[in-house]
Amino acid sequence: MRRALRYDGLLPAVIGEDGKVRMTPPTPAEMRAMKAFIDANRAQDTPLDIIMEGQTPGDDPEKAAKIIRQWVEVGVTWWIEAMWEDPDPQKVLARIRQGPPRLAYNA
Repeated sequence: MRRALRYDGLLPAVIGEDGKVRMTPPTPAEMRAMKAFIDANRAQDTPLDIIMEGQTPGDDPEKAAKIIRQWVEVGVTWWIEAMWEDPDPQKVLARIRQGPPRLAYNA
């Protein structure tokens, strides 16, 4: 983490109690703690992006906004729509066509 503080971005991972990188994403509370650490320990005054990846429903803008909003509230600055569990190219293409999740939308 200290090395990441010297640069311009962080794609967070959580180390489990066994000392290995946990394969599940951080929780909003864990992300809030990481952001607090960044704010307390980063010497640079340049922007630092925090990247989160996950999935949002492309067919439910309200639910997608709710998912994204929780991450924005804890300091995430970039969202990557990741479909690692279902790499079917047709499903990925369909999700791309639905467009990115948005915090504001017209229902």
